[in-house]
Amino acid sequence: MDEILNRFYEVAADPYKSVEGWKRKTGKKVIGVFPMWIPEEIIHAADILPAVIWRGNEPVTEGHAHLPPFNCGLTRSFVDDAVRGKLDFMDGMVFYRMCLQAVVLRFIIERHAQPQPTYLEHLYLPPVFDRSPCLKEFLIEELETLQRGVEGLSGKEVTVDSLNRSIKIYNENRGLLRRLYQLRRAKPGLLKARDILVMVHSSMLMPKEEHSELLKGILGDLEKKEPPTLVKGAKRVIVSGCLCQTPSLDLLGLIEDSGMAIIDDDLYIGSRYFAIDTDVNGNPIEALADRYMKDEPVCPTKGEWQKNWGDYLIDMVKRNNADGVISLLVKYCPPHLCWYPAVREKLAEAGIPHILIEVEHEVTSLEPVKTRLASFVEIMTGRA
Repeated sequence: MDEILNRFYEVAADPYKSVEGWKRKTGKKVIGVFPMWIPEEIIHAADILPAVIWRGNEPVTEGHAHLPPFNCGLTRSFVDDAVRGKLDFMDGMVFYRMCLQAVVLRFIIERHAQPQPTYLEHLYLPPVFDRSPCLKEFLIEELETLQRGVEGLSGKEVTVDSLNRSIKIYNENRGLLRRLYQLRRAKPGLLKARDILVMVHSSMLMPKEEHSELLKGILGDLEKKEPPTLVKGAKRVIVSGCLCQTPSLDLLGLIEDSGMAIIDDDLYIGSRYFAIDTDVNGNPIEALADRYMKDEPVCPTKGEWQKNWGDYLIDMVKRNNADGVISLLVKYCPPHLCWYPAVREKLAEAGIPHILIEVEHEVTSLEPVKTRLASFVEIMTGRA
């Protein structure tokens, strides 16, 4: 089990090195996909590895010439890495309309990346204001645009059979990750939050077939283990936010060291990534469109107005018998910032203790956060 976990950490610790090494070893192509809703299955069916774009491990330098400092850490870090040539191993990149900051990325890469990727695509995955036939028709056209693009890059036709096969491979991986989360809920403390996040993050960077085999090996061992005894009185919390950015592993460790057990999460590099499967039917492109149009998990980047993100979190708290919610808000994230007041109001109305922690790409001291987390534990203890 330790050997498999170390493999996950190796991949997630230096994604550039691991993905580039995979490409060099296999001779296959790689496409970087911007989080959160681009259907990776279409790229996979063209025999190309889709790797979810991540923020780099270094401070932003040259990227400041292309994006303002009030952009989120992911966009600034990504552009910085691209213009410095650190992403030159990527054969293509795919972006989509998810927020105002993401709209310009394709054009910056087109003009300033060194070298420019062979294939660049900007999809307009529409806001889900409703679920009308015309919206679905438009969405299908966008997915077909992606299909034609990756076919041109790979020289391989994406057939109904190959796409359905990729959908099944992705669904299997999602199912295994859900088993992992079920284990965490049933046996709190079995794995650290940082371990679970790394296991999910590595699934965004590795071929799903390889990742699933590793997961099967580690799940078999985990299901036989008993968790260590949690600190007496540890508070059960839900961690939410970080819509497309990796939370700091040190921050997750600090939460647990402050007398809390992270019983579940509402993170993109977490439960959001594998929450829903794609139905396998006669028209896989339509099935992928249907997956995008589903209303759970509630996603502020989709313009969803019929459901409230706060209600979604309240349901998660109730299902897990949690004591409170910790929101991790990426600095300058417009979708999260716009929704946050409504989320906070809903949690307050439900009497659920809640704390907001602002995070960013640049390294900052965790000491003030440590003090605030200690106070949050006291609030939850006083409420009990």
